[in-house]
Amino acid sequence: MHEGDDLLASMEALNARIDAQITQSRVLADEAARIAAEANQVTATITSADGRVTVVAQPTGAISEVRLSSAVGADAAALGATITDTIARAQRAAADAVLQSMVQTLGADSALVAEVRRDVDAAFPASGGDSLGHRR
Repeated sequence: MHEGDDLLASMEALNARIDAQITQSRVLADEAARIAAEANQVTATITSADGRVTVVAQPTGAISEVRLSSAVGADAAALGATITDTIARAQRAAADAVLQSMVQTLGADSALVAEVRRDVDAAFPASGGDSLGHRR
């Protein structure tokens, strides 16, 4: 084989690798757009253990709806705590739903998934802590 042929083969191989990387980048960009679109549609609905309060939240922490049952009664202080706790649980559930979608697409070992998981844990601590936490 001639030296010029070797160079041409190397160039063709390099072009093929570049084309493959471009194709992979397009696929990843499409997947990222799909995840973002799905994230905008995700909500989580959580009902308090006593059934008095139902909250619908988005993964951004926005609350779409708070519904109170007719069994609310007159205990406003207890109801306030129940609403606050239920909102925190709904926010966390919505964020977890988006995180699960990312895990399915990017894999559990993805650095981006790990970063988002840390952000979710910081913004929406698991219930039982001293504070409910929320994104500021």
